[in-house]
Amino acid sequence: MSSSGRSGRTRVVGALAVVACALVLLAAPLAAQEAGDQLTIREVDTSEFPLVTLSALSNGDDVPDPADFNLRENGSFVNSFELVPVSETALEIGTVLVIDTSGSMTSGGAIDQAKAAAKQFVDQRVAQDRIAIVAFSDEARLLQGFTDDAAALAAAIDGLQARGETALWDGVRTGAALFAEAPDLQANIILLSDGTDTSSTTSADEALAAARSAKATVFSIGLPGGDFGEGPIRRLAEGTGGTYAAATDPASLSAVYDSVQRSLQGQFEIQYTSTSDEATLQLALSTDSAQARAEAPVGSVVEGAASAPRVIPPEDGLLQGESGLLVAGLAGFLAVALAAWAIIASVVREESALSRAMRPYQPAAESTAGTADQALVQTPIVQRAVAYTEGFARRQGILPVVEKALEKADLPIRAAEALFFYVAGVVVLGVLGFLLTGALLAAFLILLLLVLAPPAVVSFLGGKRQRDFVSQLPDTLQLLAGSLRAGYSLMQGIDAVSKEVQEPMGKELRRVLVEARLGRSVEDSLDDTSERVQSPDFTWAVMAIRIQREVGGNLAELLVTVADTMTARERLRRDIRSLTAEGRISAIVLAVLPVAIGGAVYVLNREYMSVLLEETVGQVMLAATVVLALLGFVWLKKTIEIEV
Repeated sequence: MSSSGRSGRTRVVGALAVVACALVLLAAPLAAQEAGDQLTIREVDTSEFPLVTLSALSNGDDVPDPADFNLRENGSFVNSFELVPVSETALEIGTVLVIDTSGSMTSGGAIDQAKAAAKQFVDQRVAQDRIAIVAFSDEARLLQGFTDDAAALAAAIDGLQARGETALWDGVRTGAALFAEAPDLQANIILLSDGTDTSSTTSADEALAAARSAKATVFSIGLPGGDFGEGPIRRLAEGTGGTYAAATDPASLSAVYDSVQRSLQGQFEIQYTSTSDEATLQLALSTDSAQARAEAPVGSVVEGAASAPRVIPPEDGLLQGESGLLVAGLAGFLAVALAAWAIIASVVREESALSRAMRPYQPAAESTAGTADQALVQTPIVQRAVAYTEGFARRQGILPVVEKALEKADLPIRAAEALFFYVAGVVVLGVLGFLLTGALLAAFLILLLLVLAPPAVVSFLGGKRQRDFVSQLPDTLQLLAGSLRAGYSLMQGIDAVSKEVQEPMGKELRRVLVEARLGRSVEDSLDDTSERVQSPDFTWAVMAIRIQREVGGNLAELLVTVADTMTARERLRRDIRSLTAEGRISAIVLAVLPVAIGGAVYVLNREYMSVLLEETVGQVMLAATVVLALLGFVWLKKTIEIEV
């Protein structure tokens, strides 16, 4: 290829890389926007039906604009509604600051930053805000009930001291119980914790039930460090229609509290006159980037989790939500791959004019092999990497094993090249899987699949080829015996049979003929074939041929006897396989059943399975279960294997 052609190709690939980068820039902001936007319906009041009032919360920083919202009632758009900011209503907002004061909060000055963030929250309150303070360490303590007195709240916050254990769920229950004495307040709980619960008498489920009973929305703030696990407090927030936020360090707590406060102050009410004649209203409130739904019977007031608020991805927009993240990830990987290819393409070792002119005169096998080699290893960089891989694998004794496996499976690739592309593929796809999933357990399972799948495929292909070879062996020996009886020599008989039988037997016999014509003895070539296909039956047949050629005798009769013996053994082997079919099916069912049930439960109830997937104890149990299931499958398989 000329230098101009090569540079043209490089420019094309570079342009594609630029396009892929543009996709990354386009998809990433949209995906980020979706990840940050949330809309929640907190209350639906239909007591004065047909007048319907919705209280909603959006985590945007600006006062909502009615033009930004769409409202549907039982699937039909509501064309006329009034949106009023919460500051213009008579609603009083009650907020309980539930603050972790366990001993771990002394690390990195977390308790001081938490006190500063809480004071800032108090200072930025509005006239409608009523705030209470609850702290928890060995036990939960009410430091200040609902009040708008800034001095009293500041004094309660100044008294916070970090010591003791973590009674997290007791703190949530204590905060939720305050709303029983203040039913007119809108219920909000802001929970801050840096660790898992260690001393509560209340369980996580009981804390969630208490928050729901108080019709409270929980805003959880996690401060990672130590034994912190975000799963429980995230589920608490999601179970009450709230949000979870992770503070990267104690210094960022003020910004997180400020974000929660803006969300609370950015609440609004929507009023409209219903035209529905149904007993239950299905409401859907949406913006360009978020959507919330609620359900309310006519003539009632439904608050908190009872209204079934949930955030779902927007219905429109290809590059938003999870699809946006996926497109961004794939586009990023494509951009990197194309950019790397553009660089490598400039140093590709092109085929010379002489090689192109001589190619039509080369033997077909040699020409095919050359094409395959160029397709796999066509740059100096990859050639050096393959050479290094070959040297390392040879020193470790891995290369001969891989060569035997590839020859048994009849895969036309060098062992060093197979190892290089195997390792490179596992690393690249494993990293890509982690970037796309973002979950360590999912990334580990993907990596495990990538590590085990290629050897399993090679082993399967080798086993299938071996079984096909063994099934053809009796007929092949019968044909060879007939050729010898017709007066053919052994070499002539092998040549004649190789043209009659199908693969893989025909290919192996043709290889024996080629090696014999190059000066190698027929017996040695046949021995190599038996070692390559790893067939004991063929090994015995080769042994019989070797003995007959050394001591003499009727080779045709000997081959017929060997073929009859193999036919009888194959018949017995198939009978045994039929009798053990039930055991094989049992092993397969027992291996697939736990995975299928686990997947079904995960789809039907993710919260139930999240403990197993997110908690450390659950992950350890899951890993142990996988190991035990594999051991059980192997044990069942071994009990039904009978050597003949």
